[in-house]
Amino acid sequence: MAGAGVAIADESSSGSSGSGSLGSSGAAEVDPLTFDGWGTCPIEDLEVTTCASVVVRGGTMKLGALSVPIPDGSLKVAGGVKYATQPDNSFIETFVAKQDGSNGVYSNPISVPGGALGIDTPLGLTQISATVESVGVPDLKVLEQELTMPVRLKLSNPLLGDDCYIGSVSNPINLHLTTTGNPPSEPIGEFPGAVFPAVPHSDAVFAAPGASGCGPLGALNWAVNLRGGVPAASGKNSLTTSSDVYAVAARKVRPPA
Repeated sequence: MAGAGVAIADESSSGSSGSGSLGSSGAAEVDPLTFDGWGTCPIEDLEVTTCASVVVRGGTMKLGALSVPIPDGSLKVAGGVKYATQPDNSFIETFVAKQDGSNGVYSNPISVPGGALGIDTPLGLTQISATVESVGVPDLKVLEQELTMPVRLKLSNPLLGDDCYIGSVSNPINLHLTTTGNPPSEPIGEFPGAVFPAVPHSDAVFAAPGASGCGPLGALNWAVNLRGGVPAASGKNSLTTSSDVYAVAARKVRPPA
């Protein structure tokens, strides 16, 4: 489902009911996203053999001229994984999102220091909220601890209107987060399965498209591009995160037949 939002309407109280964003200092306060069980795993699909959740615990995103601290609990990717065996006995992993309109990507507001002008104003008139919207189902490889996500950022401000984006369905920001080494796992506790705590992920090769649809007939695209330093080619952007990765065999979650 292209352009899916990242609100979590059906999460438990430990999740968020707000939409995901790279917002400003005036972004709405919401509870940090956290691991709250396997409710987002599509266990009704009997080919799903693993349930997985990736909860971002912190990091930094550099997008063109912007440098944005990523707080704990601002992003979660959750769903199920199918496996297929190849002739060489290798596995192909396919991520499956729950059919809730999220594409398996859930997010909370983050603050962008300086808002529209690069400085914080007393009344917050230049504050910008930028909602992370998935434009396709992520590719989560649990065995390799890799995550690929096509996203766009919806920028919101009274002057920008309701159709202002960096990235699009046809030209998204393609994030490919990888890690190194073999992260150790720990038991989850009251839930079956295990967690790989504080897994470091990074991507420094994605490109950031320019703005579109900002202001009447796109009249403010130039202002967004100037403030954000976009479009920004590969090598001028980066994302580093520390995440807890949860995994469990779906048979341990699926009710008995």
